[in-house]
Amino acid sequence: MAKTQLPGFVRKYGGQGGLGLGDGEIPRLKLLQAQSPELAKFNNAREGEFWHCLINDGLGSAIRVCPIYIDWRFILWRPKEAGGGILARADDGRHWTPPDTEFTVSFEGGHEVKWRTAHTVTASRLDKRGTYDPSDPKSPPAATRMYSIVCSFPDRQDLPPAVLTLQRAATKAATKLIGQLKVLRAPSFGVIIEMASSKGKSSSGEFYKYAFEVVGPVEDKVFYEQNFARYRFFMQHGLKVKDLEGAQED
Repeated sequence: MAKTQLPGFVRKYGGQGGLGLGDGEIPRLKLLQAQSPELAKFNNAREGEFWHCLINDGLGSAIRVCPIYIDWRFILWRPKEAGGGILARADDGRHWTPPDTEFTVSFEGGHEVKWRTAHTVTASRLDKRGTYDPSDPKSPPAATRMYSIVCSFPDRQDLPPAVLTLQRAATKAATKLIGQLKVLRAPSFGVIIEMASSKGKSSSGEFYKYAFEVVGPVEDKVFYEQNFARYRFFMQHGLKVKDLEGAQED
């Protein structure tokens, strides 16, 4: 942490700021990739930049944010070649909605498999490697773990908060950030981090990935109290991500 001396109003709620679950709608904050539909729809969209989906504008490839609320869930996505979309979800990270339901999914080439949710994620085992395609033990889990990080903007306090949805390759950056936040003597909503994009490579080509760096505590008390109020709202009402189905393309 660049600055370790915390103001008293930040220390007051040390250790708070994570994981809760549930229902309050909020727009997404996306890292635009080469295939992102915003590139074709908006002249001001650039791959590698962070895009605020409510104002439909880019915020740059490096921005400062406050992670005011964090949760995680499991999503069972229908394969994109079969039309995509959400088959089931476990918004509390444990219980499937719908439970005990069997889905027949088709892969490219006509290969079909069956996924059954059971009552819980653990019982379904869909979070285990090899369940995406049971004929291939090296296939990924059928269920995708997704971290949601609600961000406010210390340098653009006129903007409403927006939520990052981090899954697949991005979960490594999410868990690293959460680990860094846990060792601080401050609530996450009292911490400023710099979020930047950089190029990475995979078997399917180049993509932009996330990098997070803790900058220091929030010094603006009014902004801090706004963050705290938002945190309390999400803790009480939960988080509902607007256009969550659109996150499949992330």
